[in-house]
Parts: sequence; C-alpha cells; structure tokens
Amino acid sequence: MRFYSCLLLLLFITVTTQNNVYAAKVTEFNYKDWQVVCDNTLTCRAVGYSSENGDSDVSILLIRKAGANQLFTAYVKTNDQQDEQQEDDTFALSINHQFLGKLKNKKDEAYRLSQHQISQIIQALKGKNNTVIFHQNGKKWMLSNSGFNAVMLKMDEAQGRIGTVGAVVKQGNKNESHVYAPVPAPVIKKASVSTSEQSKKLTLVEVIKIFPRFKERFDKEADCDSFDLSNDAEDSSMTAFQPLFQLIKLDKRHNLLEASCWVAAYNDGRAFWVIPTTVKPHDNQIKFVTNSGSYYSKGEIVASLKERGLGDCWNRASWTWDGQQFLLSSEKITGICRGFIGGTWNLPTFVSTIQTR
Repeated sequence: MRFYSCLLLLLFITVTTQNNVYAAKVTEFNYKDWQVVCDNTLTCRAVGYSSENGDSDVSILLIRKAGANQLFTAYVKTNDQQDEQQEDDTFALSINHQFLGKLKNKKDEAYRLSQHQISQIIQALKGKNNTVIFHQNGKKWMLSNSGFNAVMLKMDEAQGRIGTVGAVVKQGNKNESHVYAPVPAPVIKKASVSTSEQSKKLTLVEVIKIFPRFKERFDKEADCDSFDLSNDAEDSSMTAFQPLFQLIKLDKRHNLLEASCWVAAYNDGRAFWVIPTTVKPHDNQIKFVTNSGSYYSKGEIVASLKERGLGDCWNRASWTWDGQQFLLSSEKITGICRGFIGGTWNLPTFVSTIQTR
C-alpha cells in the first residue's frame, strides 16, 4: 500500500506542518549498495553493504556529526551466526590483501573500527578495483564500493563540506570554519498522563456522539481508505474489515481516540485524535495526531511498520504528549532491506530531547 512505502515523507510532512519550530532539512539518499541518512541535527550516517548480487552479507555504518573538524566513527556487522564453539573469534580487516588489524567487539554484534582503519577504508572505497574484506574463522565478507562516492557526496553537501579540506568527495582548499553547525535537537517537555491507562471500546454511533464530524475527518483528514463508514451497523454485524474504535483516558482534561485506519501487507495503521473531556467539545478543539500509529502507551504514540515480509527493515516513529498536543519526538529507519533480520542499523531522521515535567 502506498502509505507505509511513503512513511518517511508523511512523517516529515507531520514535522513541517504541525511543528514548524522543529522543521529542519532531512536528507535520505540511496544509490546502489550505499545509503545516507542525515537527521534534523545534521548528524549523518552512511551505510554500505556487500554487493546485492554477491553471496556475503556485511554492512558498515559511518557516522559523522555536523560542524568543523568532525571525525568519523564506524561500526561493522555481518549477517552470520557464529558457532559458539569456535576458539578463534578474531574479526579483522584487510584492504587489497594487506592486514589492517583486528576490530573491537561492540554491543549489538557490531565491531568498532579505529580511526586509522576508517581512513584506509574511505580511501579504498573512493577508488576503483580495491578490495575491502572483513574476515573471521576462515569466512570472508567483501564490502561493495558501488554507490559510495555518490552517497558521500550527498553527505558532504548536507553538512556544507564540499570544497573544504574535510570533504570526502570533491575536497578543496577551504578550511571548515564555514561548514554547517549542528542544529540543537528540539526539547519536548513530557507531561503527566493517567497512570491507569483506562480505555474502552466504542461503537461508531458512540464515537459520533463525542465527535460529530468524525466520518468526514476519518476520510479526509486521516485518509483512512481501507474502511467504509457509510454503514452505521453496530459492532455485532461488522465485518473483519470494519474499523475498531477505542477511547483512552489521557489525562484529566483529554481523551485519546484510536481508530483502525488502514490495512496493507504485513502492516496496519491506526489514526489518533485528542479530544477534550468536555461534554460537547468544539470540532476545532479535536486535534488529529497521525494515521500511522501502531499503539499508545504512557504518553507516547508509537508507529512501527515493516518494510517487507522478512522483517529485515523497519520504519519507526513516536509522538510524545506535552500536555496540549502530541509532538513528533523520534523517527528512524533501519536501512536498505538486505536480509539483516530485525533491520541492519538504527538510522534516525528525527531526534529530540525528552524532559519529564
């Protein structure tokens, strides 16, 4: 379905239309075996893989913050289950058959590279016919350079480094005094919510009693095109593809209406509206949040959508309650779908700082 395949665009629209104070340029670019994602603070993360046509599964993550004189940090992982009985678990790097040392094990099965290793890998990937190989227990994984220069050029552009001594591609003589400074992450003051998380199921008739224009806004505002509300039948006669409605106690002055919105392969989405607890709230007081939610919990609406059936790449986002509205507080993807079950890396496109009131 068009919705979840375009999740990043829709989430970015949410940022720019509802929370202009948080609006920032977000970069996401894929080319061949490489991808770059820059978040709203201008921290960029480039990810490379083995050749899509190859038989090895390896991925490297290169992270660079915005600002002058920023070095890369880098991690690498493979999609290989190591035999716990192996005596030698040394994970090492070779470039053009020259040994460049061991890598340190880091959390989440990722290995961290040294600054020297990072520098040598970048120089090798920029050129042609160089081999970057990771090896362990007789196994080898070759990193592809296909798309590397295009992706790193996009990173340099996003951080204002083109023509400077610190650029990866299109280096120049300019120092980095005028590269883009990091953008502070927005601060969200999370408000207290009802600890009991009371909720009750509603019929469509009950929803309309507290939200008279619900049908119109369900269709036009939330774009919930998987469900037809033209039939006012009660729950007992609804089909499996009729929406379910739930009213959640948010705090003393607000409730949260959750409604089934759309259904697609491997995913479904729920629409959320904040409704004042007054007897008959005005329509303009009822605020739409998102149509991509998966669930609500403890002052946060979470979206978690699978990109394809194997579950090896995901789009995730969250919105946090500040006492008046839900603000987008995070969004991230897990990288190109290349068979890493659960996703390869966490690649934020939007980050924030949450403070509890």
